[in-house]
Amino acid sequence: MVPALLGALAVTALTTQMFWGGWPAEAGGSEAPQGMAALIMNACYVPMLLWGPLVAVVTVSYTLRHRK
Repeated sequence: MVPALLGALAVTALTTQMFWGGWPAEAGGSEAPQGMAALIMNACYVPMLLWGPLVAVVTVSYTLRHRK
């Protein structure tokens, strides 16, 4: 349970940092999408923010169901 929760925390921290601009803007280089293309790309990546919290929920649910 602990490794899965630590993984969920790490994924949550990483995706949140990426989404809210914790990485330099020039990380994508000159070929990074701009304008409407950037908006569409970000909209496609927003569900990734749920990955970490959902892994944590599934981990806790699995643990509760299999605890004796």
